[in-house]
Amino acid sequence: MGDQRRDDGTTRRRRQASTLSASFPRRAGAYLLGPRLNSVSTSPVRSIVQHLAKKEGTDEFYTMKILELEPPPPVQTTQDDRQGRMLVHTEYSLLSLLAAQEGVIHCHDLFVDKYGGGGGGGGGGGGERARLCLVLDCVTPHDFARDTENLINLQHYVIRERKVGEDESLLIFRNIIKTIRDIHERNVVHRDLKLGNIVLHEETKDVIITNFCLGIHLIRPNDLLVDQRGSPAYISPDVLSEKPYSGKASDMWALGVVLYTMLYGIFPFYHNVPAELFSKIKAVDYTIPTNVPVSEETIDVIRNLLKGDQNQRYTAQQALDSVEKIIADRKWLRIAGGEDDGQEDQVVPCVLLEDESDDVDPSEDDEDDEPTPSPPHKIHRLASFADSKAAAADNDEEEDKEEEEAPSSVQILITKSNPIPIRTYKRDTRPPTDKEKELLMRLCHNS
Repeated sequence: MGDQRRDDGTTRRRRQASTLSASFPRRAGAYLLGPRLNSVSTSPVRSIVQHLAKKEGTDEFYTMKILELEPPPPVQTTQDDRQGRMLVHTEYSLLSLLAAQEGVIHCHDLFVDKYGGGGGGGGGGGGERARLCLVLDCVTPHDFARDTENLINLQHYVIRERKVGEDESLLIFRNIIKTIRDIHERNVVHRDLKLGNIVLHEETKDVIITNFCLGIHLIRPNDLLVDQRGSPAYISPDVLSEKPYSGKASDMWALGVVLYTMLYGIFPFYHNVPAELFSKIKAVDYTIPTNVPVSEETIDVIRNLLKGDQNQRYTAQQALDSVEKIIADRKWLRIAGGEDDGQEDQVVPCVLLEDESDDVDPSEDDEDDEPTPSPPHKIHRLASFADSKAAAADNDEEEDKEEEEAPSSVQILITKSNPIPIRTYKRDTRPPTDKEKELLMRLCHNS
């Protein structure tokens, strides 16, 4: 069943492109134009179209956003055309500012392409026409190269999987939050964060944030905004309040919707009638489904992102700190439960300490020439790190009792002539007790 869903998803991704019409120019500047891309991360205006483009003389593929600057007669320039020009320049400006930023789509070129003349450009009028071309990373899978085959729009991914497991959702969300934290620190606000504007690498879980055309660069870090931008299901109550609002806090609300939708496969706020939808958002009227197993810690992140008061909402750094802590805690719980975390064991010394009151002479061996074993109550075995919290709470008597019951490590006294056995952190490590630290320090000074 899962394989069938993946096959269907691959087929759907390959259908994201449509063929060029016979009248559409097949070249723009130094680029050869391919199929039109029917991605969900399309422009907010219809006047901007996206095409797969290949740089002539190379094997490099790009996404090209194209805006007709002078529609063919008798079509007149519309408000949509004028807004499209503004959006292309906004995206170019912001991506130029974020040129060195990981996790965002990168811009490679912006130019005006002139074509037509002599009646060949595509119907109605033979004058020369112009179009504005923005060249971006290609983040849409296609059949002409393999470097994008593991990329998928996050909205398509959630639809295909129906729900994304908590561990995977947290890994994806951590990468999203890290990128948003970085762009917020540079005073860039996206203003249209949603599943459809995020591209996922299915193997590494890395993400790429796309469509910055509604974004803005703040002059000062805490500048407020007044215009309403965003997608209905993700728009914050601040934007709907018709009062000045924090663009950064509005981005964080949208990310709360993203995390919720990944985990539960539904929007937290949904209604067919926009007015009813906006009423739910302004009232922060949502529920946490009980039929999906999600930890209380992760639910708490959602609640702190979907707060009606923008001043009480998580910042990107606060959200990142919380998510990274949850990931770390869940990782150690899996290790404690015997699950493989996918990483190689880190080799550490297993230190077995002798009591300082004993005088051990390494030259004194028994008749069988074997090392003298330490009494069981003097063996300090390093336990699993996952048990460190419980071990720290135990007193010395409880630790000695546990050691007598547990399978013994190699019972060898640490002396100058005796090597320290090696163990791995998954099984045998925990923070040393104060007594062990003191004995270790003395051992180091005496060695």
